[in-house]
Amino acid sequence: MATHTGGCLCGEVRYEVEGDPEMCLFCYCDLCTKRAGTDGYGGAMFLESGFKRLQGEPSSYATVSDAGRTVHRFFCGNCGSHLWGETELGLVSIAAGSLDDPSVFKPESVVFTEHAPAWARIPDFG
Repeated sequence: MATHTGGCLCGEVRYEVEGDPEMCLFCYCDLCTKRAGTDGYGGAMFLESGFKRLQGEPSSYATVSDAGRTVHRFFCGNCGSHLWGETELGLVSIAAGSLDDPSVFKPESVVFTEHAPAWARIPDFG
């Protein structure tokens, strides 16, 4: 079983996750766009049971997604890097750019494109 590692820009917070992503997607909901500071968020979704924080104490906050579910979002309180979100679905959404090997992120779908800014770069997987 594959083990993937990642962390924040300054190295204070580190994590690992076992297994392959259940899915990889780009989200264009209002919350993800605001959080990413650009046109959307690239997330690799893994089973929560395979996720483990290795080092550091991340900061967090909770939001309610466009689908009506609570998402707990974790980031480094020192450098501000967005790291992962924990969903009510038993999945951890790892920010693709926080993976040590970002090639693990192989996007296959997009969600909430109706919320995307007019200038968004939306891939066509069709």
